[in-house]
Amino acid sequence: MWYDRMYMNKSSGSPVHAIEMDEIIQKLKKHGYTDIVQCLLDHENDCYTKKGRLNKSATTRKMGWKSKQLEDALKSMRELLQEDLGVEETEEEE
Repeated sequence: MWYDRMYMNKSSGSPVHAIEMDEIIQKLKKHGYTDIVQCLLDHENDCYTKKGRLNKSATTRKMGWKSKQLEDALKSMRELLQEDLGVEETEEEE
């Protein structure tokens, strides 16, 4: 699934990892990101490259959004999940 590609690690096949990813998905949905999460799950092959990178162009087409809308949503999602995933914003992402 898309979240396994995004956060691939040695434990990605473990039940604990699956539970953590489910919790992250539920948190995103709870905060109003249901449409984008569902799009990424439903259209994994279109929205992600074979190397697991987000195909922003395909995702914006699937969502019917403009590029700026997607960028803003992704930034908000990253900020929401920063503590859960232990990721820091980089200068490039800001």
